[in-house]
Amino acid sequence: MSVYAIQPADHPLRRALADEVHARPPAPVTVPAAVSCLALFEVDADTVFEHVAQLALRFTVEPPVGGGHAIVELPDVRVKWERHGEFSSLTFVRPLRDPRPLAELVEFPTALEALPADWLAALPGRTVAAADIVLLPAGDEGSAPRWEQVQRWFLRDAMAGSSVLDEAALVFTDFVLPEDSSRTRWLVLDRHGMSRAQTARVVQRIIEIEIYRMTALLAFPLARAAFPELNRIEQRLAEITAATAALHGRGEPQQTQDEERRLLDELTRVASEVERSVAATSFRFSAGQAYWDIVQSRVREFREQRIGDLRTLGGFLSRRLAPAMNSCAAAARRQEELSARIERASALLRTRVDVAREEQNQQLLAAMERRGKIALRLQQTVEGLSVAALTYYLVGLVGYGVKPLKQLFPNLNTDWVVAGSIPVLAFIVWRAVGRRRHKLMDD
Repeated sequence: MSVYAIQPADHPLRRALADEVHARPPAPVTVPAAVSCLALFEVDADTVFEHVAQLALRFTVEPPVGGGHAIVELPDVRVKWERHGEFSSLTFVRPLRDPRPLAELVEFPTALEALPADWLAALPGRTVAAADIVLLPAGDEGSAPRWEQVQRWFLRDAMAGSSVLDEAALVFTDFVLPEDSSRTRWLVLDRHGMSRAQTARVVQRIIEIEIYRMTALLAFPLARAAFPELNRIEQRLAEITAATAALHGRGEPQQTQDEERRLLDELTRVASEVERSVAATSFRFSAGQAYWDIVQSRVREFREQRIGDLRTLGGFLSRRLAPAMNSCAAAARRQEELSARIERASALLRTRVDVAREEQNQQLLAAMERRGKIALRLQQTVEGLSVAALTYYLVGLVGYGVKPLKQLFPNLNTDWVVAGSIPVLAFIVWRAVGRRRHKLMDD
């Protein structure tokens, strides 16, 4: 056995983690081609996969094997399915068999033209992002494209583009949904004959920019709706804080305590509102920030160079998308700050309430101590009376007992006998009552 084969046993996740690096290979693309992508929300990924498998069976193609991704090779189009954290993506690649020069294109080519219309209409879920990408050789337009040929596909005021990958290609888009389509348009002009792998990476970056910019923006409506509610909560918190400060040294103690408890209850309700807002938005805000980071990373990977006075992709996204994402981050920070402020205000009020409760407890203990002393004195008085009563009763019994002795002993003075028994009986009764009291106290 080779020594290079000897090593400790693998971690249970080692192979899966190693394969994860290669889990989402770009779909092969060769210029010229038309590419379309869809991102589907609100649907289980397995449902989308089954729909893709049905498409394969329709074209008598071997259905794909489940997993994180799958590719189906149809006669005129390649279909790639991917499972993501909260959505599924579909990428369709159609080679342009008889490509026309850019100047002769009448309609914007799409890969979806090669798919059955009924199958597309039956796709499950909701589309959150969709784009059409056309890749053509630049030809004579490689160094200086004719703008009227490029601009006719885009909204001029919103158009953005740049030379990417060290001037290997020109990329144009306007990030707009045209009236005659429900998908964003991208135009890629290959200037120097990119390889299949390089072309696939360009397409993959465009798809990720398109999908993740839309999924990142899903957080913006939540942020916009959260701001009025946060403003209302902040105003209410300010009122509660002012009312708490105004309680110092005012009114009767009982009234002050009642008001403190009322304010504490109000703070609890305000805190529950903030936590409800956090629970409803925290995931989307975190996901939006993660998606925005991916968009920025993919734009940087393009290594853009400006084309004349045309806005670059990164510049366009920074000016148009960054403010929305900053608003989401600001909303998340305000939620955290409100939670912290409410916690501090609640701690202050709880301290005041606890101090007041301690004072009440001390007063109660003092009253109980006074009542205990009174009860002890009453008990001692009762014990004294009981000793006297029992002694009186026992002395009477002694008197009745010594009267017959006078007949036996005529000289016996029974009165002195009775009188002499009084201190003895009183002592005995007092000791007995004391023992009984101590026993009860010990128990």
